Amino acid sequence: MLFVKYPVSLNVVRKLKASDQIVFTGRLVLLGEAAFQRIVNYERAEGLIPDFIKNELICLARTEKNIVKPIPSKSCEQFLEKAFLYGAVSVVAFDTSLDETAFKRFSRVLFVPESEVRPISQRMIAYADLDQDAVYEIEVERLVMRVAIDSKGNKMSLEVRQ
Repeated sequence: MLFVKYPVSLNVVRKLKASDQIVFTGRLVLLGEAAFQRIVNYERAEGLIPDFIKNELICLARTEKNIVKPIPSKSCEQFLEKAFLYGAVSVVAFDTSLDETAFKRFSRVLFVPESEVRPISQRMIAYADLDQDAVYEIEVERLVMRVAIDSKGNKMSLEVRQ
């Protein structure tokens, strides 16, 4: 088990292997499909690249009454390449159904939480008009996650433990 604190180094992320377990303390940026779409539209129209993604762990989720709710990862798969181009260090999702191509191409990893994500604090940082789908920054403490896809594109093998 590896203990990782914010900010997460891209060098550390690239050394992780599929099925490695980490305990993370720090900041996550919550992004949903509507927020991703807004980011891509702004970039297309005005050439603006959001600074709240650069060097961050992004979590494919939304917030409801201080509770982090997963969103279907497949709905955001088309935005992964953009997120990595914008400088996201890695992605936290709640399932392993994402394609490994973008992770391998950009040498990033997919983390899957092994417990409920409970923020100790949160604040809205963009797109307030999207309400629960706005971009939020949350702080977590001792969040246990496993590497589902490593930077070489290897997927976690599921083992039955007795």
